[in-house]
Amino acid sequence: HVYEPFRKFDSIAFGESQSEDEQFENDLETDPPNWQQLVSREVLLGLKPSEIKRQEVINELFYTERAHVRTLKVLDQVFYQRVSREGILSPSELRKIFSNLEDILQLHVGLNEQMKAVRKRNETSVIDHVGEDLLTWFSGPGEEKLKHAAATFCSNQPFALEMIKSRQKKDSRFQTFVQDAESNPLCRRLQLKDIIPTQMQRLTKYPLLLDNIAKYTEWPMEREKVKKAADHCRQILNYVNQAVKEAENKQACYSPQT
Repeated sequence: HVYEPFRKFDSIAFGESQSEDEQFENDLETDPPNWQQLVSREVLLGLKPSEIKRQEVINELFYTERAHVRTLKVLDQVFYQRVSREGILSPSELRKIFSNLEDILQLHVGLNEQMKAVRKRNETSVIDHVGEDLLTWFSGPGEEKLKHAAATFCSNQPFALEMIKSRQKKDSRFQTFVQDAESNPLCRRLQLKDIIPTQMQRLTKYPLLLDNIAKYTEWPMEREKVKKAADHCRQILNYVNQAVKEAENKQACYSPQT
């Protein structure tokens, strides 16, 4: 079986699972769009400075979630799907590198859809209450699912990065595959070893963004809900950090001292 370089059909398949506003080919902006440019001047004039700040942070939360889903889709479709389709790694090696990527992707796709629904619900682009939604996403069953899936994925990260490094040294077919996949414009010059850690980075971002939303929220009940959701995000992060620590300790025990 001759190794096939990246062809157009991959990027076509890539676009099919998304709504038209998220076609990856033209989704090139990397910074959140300026929220103030998304709303009319009349709307802006009617808002206090703190409310404008609040809207900007909500916009950042939603936009960066969408960007995270995009990165996970790149990991899934440019790397995982192709490497399994072309039989470059065995199923157990695939697991060692990509772990439970499907679960992680599904959770964030779901979260992104819910964020889009909140945006649609608020026709003017000014999002009034978001506390209840944040609690639904980050506490209760939402928290449990994200916590356990992310702990599995992130605690696998040290092993995955180690394996990618050693396979690239030893296995020229894998090395050629990785180089070719990384040269795909969808990767935006990121390497596989940069993309895998983005899940952990995303989890560290949630508490900061939610704390900021709370800081600019003037209604006491709403602020309490947002603060509570931020605390749940910290609990998720602590749980995942603990799982990563345990995995690293395990890895230190198994790997021969250099």
